[in-house]
Amino acid sequence: MMPGRRDALRMLALAAAALALGLGANFLAREKLPLLRPLAPEAKAALPAAIGEVDADFVATVLAAPGTLLLDARAGEAFRAGHIPGALSLPLAEFSRSFPALEPRLRRAGLLVAYCSDRTCGDSPELARRLWAQGLKNLLLFKGGMEEWTEKGHDVER
Repeated sequence: MMPGRRDALRMLALAAAALALGLGANFLAREKLPLLRPLAPEAKAALPAAIGEVDADFVATVLAAPGTLLLDARAGEAFRAGHIPGALSLPLAEFSRSFPALEPRLRRAGLLVAYCSDRTCGDSPELARRLWAQGLKNLLLFKGGMEEWTEKGHDVER
C-alpha cells in the first residue's frame, strides 16, 4: 500500500471513530443535540415586542407571586433532572399534546415565564411564540434559563 493511501485510510478511520464517539455521547447525554429535528432557526419570526426578556433575579422575585407560572420548555428528562421550583413542564416537542390539558391553568395565570436550558436554547422563545399565538399575552421570556438560574445560586427542584 502506498504511504499516501495508508494515511488517508487512517484519517478516514479516525473520522469514523470520532463520529461514533460523538453519536454515543449524544445518546447518553441528558440534553441531547437534536439530530432528528432541526435546531430552532434564529431566522424564525421575531418574538412579539410585548414579550419581554427577564433575568434570574427577576424570576426569583416573582416566583412566589400568586398567579405566576414558570414553563420549562426542555425535554421531560431534563425537567426531571432539575428545574426551577414550582415550574411546569411544557416541552416544546410535546406542545400540541400537552397544551390542551394545561390551557385552563395557563389562562388563569397572571404571568407566564418561559425558559429552557440557556441563552442558546431556542425552545423557550418558540414556546413563547406558540403561547402568544394561542392568545396568551401575559408572557415573559427567561432566556438565561437553568444555566443562569444555577449560576446565581438559586434552588433547584427535582
